[in-house]
Amino acid sequence: MNRNRLVLGLLGFLLLAHDEVSGGSLKIEKDGMARINGRRAFLLGLYENPKEDEALRQVASAGFNLVRSGAEKKDLDRLQQSGMGAWINTGMNIDFSRSAEERKEKLRALLRDFSGHPALLVWEVPDEALWNSWQDPWLYRVRKEMTFFQKAISSLPDAERRKEMETECQAIADLYRQAEFAAGEQRADALWKKLGQSPPEPAQYVSAAPRRAAEMSRGFRQGYEFLKSLDADHPVWMNHAPRNQIPQLAAFNRAADIVGCDIYPAPLSRFLRHSDLTDQSLSSVGAYTVRMARAAPGKPVWMVLQGFGWGDIKTESSPEIRRELHRPTRDETRFMAYDAIVRGARGILYWGSFSAEKDSVLWRELLDTVGEIASRQEVWSAPDAPIRWSAGFEETLWSVDQTVQVLPKQVGQETWLLVVNESPDPLVGKISGLKSLDGKTFVEKAGGLRLKVEGGGLRIPMRGYGVRILQPDQTTEGR
Repeated sequence: MNRNRLVLGLLGFLLLAHDEVSGGSLKIEKDGMARINGRRAFLLGLYENPKEDEALRQVASAGFNLVRSGAEKKDLDRLQQSGMGAWINTGMNIDFSRSAEERKEKLRALLRDFSGHPALLVWEVPDEALWNSWQDPWLYRVRKEMTFFQKAISSLPDAERRKEMETECQAIADLYRQAEFAAGEQRADALWKKLGQSPPEPAQYVSAAPRRAAEMSRGFRQGYEFLKSLDADHPVWMNHAPRNQIPQLAAFNRAADIVGCDIYPAPLSRFLRHSDLTDQSLSSVGAYTVRMARAAPGKPVWMVLQGFGWGDIKTESSPEIRRELHRPTRDETRFMAYDAIVRGARGILYWGSFSAEKDSVLWRELLDTVGEIASRQEVWSAPDAPIRWSAGFEETLWSVDQTVQVLPKQVGQETWLLVVNESPDPLVGKISGLKSLDGKTFVEKAGGLRLKVEGGGLRIPMRGYGVRILQPDQTTEGR
C-alpha cells in the first residue's frame, strides 16, 4: 500500500474514532456490524490498557477503537482523550443464580458510576464462564486430587495398604479417562474415607458441572435482563473458551448481544493444544468464528486473537519448550486476523499483549496488522455483497482438506473481495458464482496482481495461509 495513503487513512480513521466515542453509544446493525454514533465500524479491540502514554498513543495511532478498561473513571477519561472507546467487565455481579440481591445492587452501582461516561461502549461479562464451570472441577479431580492422593498414600507405613490404595487410585483415574466422572468421584470420596481424611476440596464435582452450568446460564440471563432494563445503550459482550458444545454455548449466549471466543493456535507444536477441535492449525481461527456464529444465530461475533507468544506466559516450562513456543510471525498474525474476518467476524480483539515488550517485533507487527485493517475501515465495515460464490482449486499434489474462502464486500457501488487460503499449502483457487462481476478487473495493490473475472469465475494463485485483498481496478485499462 502507498505509504502516504496509509497515513491519510489512519489519520482519517482517528478523527472518525474520536468523534464516534463522544456519545458513548454502540448499536448493532441488522448484519451484526457496530454503529458507533451513527457510523458503521469494524471493531478492533485490545485487552491491554497500556500504562505508558507512548504505548497508548501507538495503540490509538494503529487504529484500535476499543480497549478494555478498569472500573475507574481515570482509565475511561484517558481512553476518551486518546480517541478510543472502552469496555468494562461486570464480574460475577451479572450472575443472579447466587446472592442475587447483593449482586443486583453492585451491578446497579457499577452502571450508575460508568454507564453515562462518553468512552464506555460495551459491557463484558465474566470471561470463559461456561468453560470454567467445567474446567475447575475437572482440573481438581483429574490432576490436583491425584497429587493429593499420592502424597497421602506415600505416607502410609504399611506397604500392603499402600499398594491397595494405589490400585484404587489407578481405578479412579481409569474411570475419569472413560468420562465416567460420577463413578470416579464416588470412589474418590470413598478412598478419602479409607485414608481417614476429608477431601481437600469437597465441593468440586465434574458430574455436577451440567447442573451448575445450567444454573449459571439462567443466572446470567436474569442479570443481563436487569442490566439492559437500566442501560439499553450499551451491548453486552461474552467471550468463551475454544471449548464446549453448541447447545451449551447457545444457552449462555442468550445473556449477551455479542459473542465470540479466544483462540491462540500459533505455533503448531507438540507442546501446545489450546483448542480441542481436530484442526489445531492457524485455520482453527476461522473454524471457531463459524462455530460461534452457529451458537448465536443473528448475533455478531467478535473473535479474541493472539497478541502474545505461548513461551512468554508458560513460565513453568523449560527454556527449550519456551523457545519452541515462539511468538507468532507477521504472516501468522495477519492470516489469523483475516481468517476471522473472511469467516464473518464483525470485530477482532487481542489478548496477551501485556507480555510483549513495547519495542519488540511482535508488538510492532501487531500494530502493523491492525493498522492495515483500520486503514480500510470503509471496506470491512461495509455490508457483505449479495454474491453466492463457491470455491474450488486446480489439481495439485496436496491432499487439500482446507481450501479457499471468500468474503465479498459492497463498498458503495463497487465490490471488493477478501480471499483467504486456509490450507498450509499453496493453491490456485477457482472462484465461481461471480457472474454479476463478469469482465471486471481486480487488483491487489500490495503485490501488483491483476485478475479479471471471466465466465463468472476468477482464478487466484494463493500461498499457503495466504491472504488476497482484491479491489476493483479504477483505471481505464481495468474497466
